Amino acid sequence: MADSYRYRCGECGHRTAWGSESQGEQAIETHYAHRHPHIAPGGVVEFRKGSSGCGSGCLIALGIVVLLLIIASRH
Repeated sequence: MADSYRYRCGECGHRTAWGSESQGEQAIETHYAHRHPHIAPGGVVEFRKGSSGCGSGCLIALGIVVLLLIIASRH
């Protein structure tokens, strides 16, 4: 994904927009140059895993619910 990275400033909590890794690095370096000129860039890198909030655990739970509904409808 091209928009999977967001950087958070270690000094003030500023967050960059979601983007590529290189875009995020450039944005946080620019932020530090303007807001914290004598401090080396630091902070946290956030990684967005996907656009869907439902992973494999959700899929398994949904499958179990459907199976229970099928069993219940036969009795």
